[in-house]
Amino acid sequence: MRFFGKRNFLSAVCFFMTALLLVSCAGTVADPNAVSVTPSAPSLSEESTASSESLMEETTSSAPEQEESTVEPYKHVVVIGVDGAGGYFRQAQTPCIDEIFENGATTYQMLTSNPTISAQCWGSMLHGVTPAFHGLTNAIVAAKAYPADSKFPSFFRIIREQNPDALLASFCHWNPINVGIVEDGIGVYKVGDMGDAALTEQICSYLQKNTPDAMFVQFDEADGAGHSYGYNTAAQLDTISRIDGYIGRIYDAYAKKGILEETLFIVTADHGGNGTGHGGWTDTEKYVMFAAAGKTVVHGAIGEMEVRDVAAVVVHALGYTAPDTWTAKVPDNLFEGVQGMERPVFEDTESPRYHRPVNSPAKGSEGYVTNFVKNHTLQTYLTFDGTSADACGGTTSEKGKLYYVDGYFGKGVVLDDGCIALHDYAPGTDSFTASLWFKTEGVASDPVLFSNKDWNNGYNKGFVLSLRNTDDIRFNMGDGSSRMDANAVLPSDYRTGWVHILLVVDREKQEIRMCYDFGDVITAKIPAGLQADSLDAYTKLYIGQDGTGAYAAALAATVDEFMLFDGAFTAEDIQALRAYYGIDQ
Repeated sequence: MRFFGKRNFLSAVCFFMTALLLVSCAGTVADPNAVSVTPSAPSLSEESTASSESLMEETTSSAPEQEESTVEPYKHVVVIGVDGAGGYFRQAQTPCIDEIFENGATTYQMLTSNPTISAQCWGSMLHGVTPAFHGLTNAIVAAKAYPADSKFPSFFRIIREQNPDALLASFCHWNPINVGIVEDGIGVYKVGDMGDAALTEQICSYLQKNTPDAMFVQFDEADGAGHSYGYNTAAQLDTISRIDGYIGRIYDAYAKKGILEETLFIVTADHGGNGTGHGGWTDTEKYVMFAAAGKTVVHGAIGEMEVRDVAAVVVHALGYTAPDTWTAKVPDNLFEGVQGMERPVFEDTESPRYHRPVNSPAKGSEGYVTNFVKNHTLQTYLTFDGTSADACGGTTSEKGKLYYVDGYFGKGVVLDDGCIALHDYAPGTDSFTASLWFKTEGVASDPVLFSNKDWNNGYNKGFVLSLRNTDDIRFNMGDGSSRMDANAVLPSDYRTGWVHILLVVDREKQEIRMCYDFGDVITAKIPAGLQADSLDAYTKLYIGQDGTGAYAAALAATVDEFMLFDGAFTAEDIQALRAYYGIDQ
């Protein structure tokens, strides 16, 4: 039996499709090939709640006040996200979605986050800020928990802090959302790491016994079909149609409980695709559907909206207050009696690692780097301002996918899915100095900042500068039978913003020197057995990879301003470069 308000032909079609694919909620049958996680729902006393005092207050302008509404808040919100579905719901057969939102509000022009990658986009949707603030990447969310005291909390944490008794749940096929995007320790019931069909069974079983205040659902198979067969192809559209049946079952479960009148029901996506991939900024990748149905939702089209605004919609609908650190807003023409507000602005100006990106100084201008660093020749300068080109004229090439985002100067490049090669780089036995900025939330294993060697073995010929999960950076060099390792512990606050690293390879003094943020220099002597050895190995110097271009560990970081100078920098040269970046001593 269907529980939609109208028994029309579309409802019958939806029922027929669902019946062919799944058993009813009352008879739970899991996918035998899926990994099932079926814990019983914990009581709130089993999880500690975070304190709202952990939110930081610094903002350059407080969020504009939302116009007061006399309408009672919703008691329940459910957000269902279909990974990789973009705006393709219109091309797919979706009778359930069509009926659910027949009198709701819909847009196919919600702008997602850049780059259009799952972690960045889901992170924005749940945390109300752009990736420049939450800093999440696929590598990060798969490996580490999201900080429970972050100044950019998820809407789950906001609800928990303002309602200790709220019932919260997150069901995700792609389990890194539950690992590294939804905080631990705040009483969110989490289920994941199983196929979409099995996940639907878990949701229906859960809803038979529980009535969550807020529930988040992520279906993943539409994205898998896009990668395998192409986005907006028949195979992907068929997958979206199948997921439409799952969404219908969830909607029916809310209807059966008799709580639709008090529920805001949302269906959306994180990103679209282009060909068999995504991560770029084409219209089919960056524009996605957002649809909402509820007692106060205005029927028709929604005004300007971004994926981060979903967090603001959830919190507003439940009657809670959004944090000052969010840059999300409730869009126009979504709720009755509520006018859209100006987008809030947040700048973490109290952080010593905060930096508002400004345009890179033009080559030949008074502010260009060579007018500051005069004792050494600038051999390579990759500004990453939307390109991997070398401003000094060297040959570069790209491998994999590069994503250009806000950098230290102009743009920077995200390298967890790709790398850049500098051709014909041969330092030999000469001294050189390397400089770059990076920003990371932490890494797994020991990915490469730049290298010309095979990093699978530290004894291999060549050198590497590696960002490690032990909160340090390692310089390594080898000659095939001997090796040297020099470690520099990262600043304690390195995860909060931009860090500068300077590497000096001084073959005259036979020293390796490193310093962070133009401060104290860490020095290590090159062992006698390596002092006469050339550092040449592979003919390409890779940024974001080792010399093979195939090292397994991905660099979960944004990199900017990569420079190579001839010779070994002195303390005077370091301060000259510091002046170029406008950093006070």
